[in-house]
Amino acid sequence: MKLIGPLVVLILVSGCQAIGQADTCSLPREDTRRLLLLNFEEFDQDPKGGWRALGDRRGCEARGARLIEAYLKKHQNDIPAKRVATLNWHLGQMWAAAGNARKAIVAFEATKPEGDDAQNFYADATIAYLKRDRVAFDQARAGLAALPPPKNWAKAVADYETRFNMPGPVWPINLDVVDRLGACFDQPYWLAYSGACFNAEIPSTPATAVKP
Repeated sequence: MKLIGPLVVLILVSGCQAIGQADTCSLPREDTRRLLLLNFEEFDQDPKGGWRALGDRRGCEARGARLIEAYLKKHQNDIPAKRVATLNWHLGQMWAAAGNARKAIVAFEATKPEGDDAQNFYADATIAYLKRDRVAFDQARAGLAALPPPKNWAKAVADYETRFNMPGPVWPINLDVVDRLGACFDQPYWLAYSGACFNAEIPSTPATAVKP
């Protein structure tokens, strides 16, 4: 499942404007209609297009989340369930980055497929982080760390490296993200996800910036 990357979040951190502020981003109606007509790859996977062209702009995360919600409403019956889950994950990330933990949790809960323990533990850890439930977080982290790799993992990594010409993911997948959330447990999602709270030069924002 492709996620917004730490580099994107670091770009957000680089400005003085705090995420979680009132959404002032606008999107012309004709642009909204055009975006909602894109196929899944164009809407979700294009790093410079689709919802990312709006949601990756500092202060526009809530508006990006609402764009994803509109796309899900329009297309959830004509795209595969796995892609619906991917969109819900990105929806959760946008709401979490915007400081709306309640809506983020609802979206993350919709990404837990039966039998996918790695994704379920990752989702559980992220939700526990947003709830500031350290016990549940540690349990989810331990469950993810203990998972054995799937039988086809080596082939999947090799295919990834061939396709993208870069090092493949490391098992357990997303454990590095979970560890960043754990190390920055009292910080807002946008800082913790990127690990930017480790940088003393970047001022931290109190945990209260993440609204329930």
